[in-house]
Amino acid sequence: MLPMTGTTEPRSPRRLLSGLTGAAVAAYAFLDDLMLGPIGVGLAAWLPWWVTFAIAAPLFSCINIACCTWLQRSWETWSEGNGARLEAMLVKKRRNRLLRLPLAWIARDSDVWFTIAAGLIGTVIVYAVTRLSGGATLSRRRIVFGSVAYSVGFAATYSGVGIGVGDLIRAF
Repeated sequence: MLPMTGTTEPRSPRRLLSGLTGAAVAAYAFLDDLMLGPIGVGLAAWLPWWVTFAIAAPLFSCINIACCTWLQRSWETWSEGNGARLEAMLVKKRRNRLLRLPLAWIARDSDVWFTIAAGLIGTVIVYAVTRLSGGATLSRRRIVFGSVAYSVGFAATYSGVGIGVGDLIRAF
């Protein structure tokens, strides 16, 4: 007999896969700087910066687009589990003077403001905030713009840090 959850329906492999995917999307959304940033720094210290940037920017764009696309398809299920955690983070960030404006930009119905906010905060978080604030599903164009803006900034930041680390290592 299959183990039972809080409801009367049994756990299925599909539901388990969805839960694991949701956990991976949440981990990426909240911890991308901690998980992928050091990899970018290491690659930029070891390889030429432009190679690291050329690999990282499109790769992170694809990851962001995939995460947002998954969220769009699985929003109802995902928001039940991770929505409360994201909402708690939002309450804390709304008080932050630095993030007050980007959070206001997210609430506007504009591709430009969404892209700016996604470039500063992160596409997956901005997507989730938009949906949590009662927004409808977002257009593919808005997700792509936000993903590219965030990924280019992410790749440039960590490539630049990698250049400095690489120069420091070679100096000794």
